[in-house]
Amino acid sequence: MIYLDNNATTRVHEEVVAAMTPFLGEEYGNPSTGYPLGKRSREAVNLAREQVAGIIGALPEEIIFTSCGTESDNAAIASALAAQPDKRHIVTSSVEHSAIILFAKALAPELEITELPVPADGRIDPGALATAIRPDTALVTLMWANNETGIIQPVHEAAEIARAAGVFFHTDAVNAAGKIPISVAGGNIDMLSLSGHKFHAPKGVGALYLRRGVPYTPLLTGGGQEDGRRAGTEAVPQIVALGKAAELAKQRLASSGGEKLAELRDLLETRLFEAMDGIHRNGTTKHRLPNTSHLSIDNVPAGDLLILTAEKGLCISSGSACSTGKRDPSRIMQAMGHSDERALSSIRLSVSSMNTTDEINSAADIIISAVEKIRSLRPQANGPVIFTE
Repeated sequence: MIYLDNNATTRVHEEVVAAMTPFLGEEYGNPSTGYPLGKRSREAVNLAREQVAGIIGALPEEIIFTSCGTESDNAAIASALAAQPDKRHIVTSSVEHSAIILFAKALAPELEITELPVPADGRIDPGALATAIRPDTALVTLMWANNETGIIQPVHEAAEIARAAGVFFHTDAVNAAGKIPISVAGGNIDMLSLSGHKFHAPKGVGALYLRRGVPYTPLLTGGGQEDGRRAGTEAVPQIVALGKAAELAKQRLASSGGEKLAELRDLLETRLFEAMDGIHRNGTTKHRLPNTSHLSIDNVPAGDLLILTAEKGLCISSGSACSTGKRDPSRIMQAMGHSDERALSSIRLSVSSMNTTDEINSAADIIISAVEKIRSLRPQANGPVIFTE
């Protein structure tokens, strides 16, 4: 199997598994207890808090552990609104993750949402953000990097604009953390979300950065865990794993990890572009994650391509939600102004530090072969060929 869907989830690093394993066994203490068994769990949680803070340049006390990026996103929005009951407007972008868009829409009609448009390059216009902010704006929330296209937004510039207007700023950094250096230095970012399974920790653990001094209303209430900011007994094994994964990611980034990811991505793109015509990159190539390639291939429905490549043991994903008999165009591609046809032919290839050059070359061979087969069976003007097992 060749796995190139690392923006969906990543394999848990062996050092992360080793770090969390004792807390699945003999170190089972509740970190809120006072005897040595519990204290060791508390110390492990505190270390993980330092490690996670280190990957974004935060203070340990500014880190709140959550169950996932979605919870962190939801909590950020809910808290910003709770702190400002007279402000019922938020500004976001048209290419945000559904954890932002759907949660915000669920609060309508009490909440008004402005979605900033993006052109074909996938990035917002900071000037449009400045214009969109109103006296009743409670929050600006803008993702650091898109999970589908890998396009990186001008987060620091947007945060400065929000701060100048006196508006809280949140960024969903779930798909950026561990892949590129990110920092909350400068004090303009009030809240930031991340999720462990995107950088080689297990699923089910995330974090919310909350800048010191920013008011916060917990999404979950009950016990006094996380200094009263997130009730529920801490998932110690997952938290330990998140901390170790953050530490390893920081080390990789310091040793040219991002450049190595880009080399693998660029090799894959070079192979594909040299072997076929009618292939297009989606979004800017200047501002994108080093591990992500989002492509559209003319006359090749993504659903068909995914079926054929999966049969050869290659794991990739589509830019659209595909199922047998139904294909819905990606709303991200639509927001960027692309046609439904191009959206339905889009694929996402996302590498990780665990991939090898040999895997990349093999993946390119599989994709090229599958594209040739689809095109040979599908005349230009006809509908998709549906491959079944």
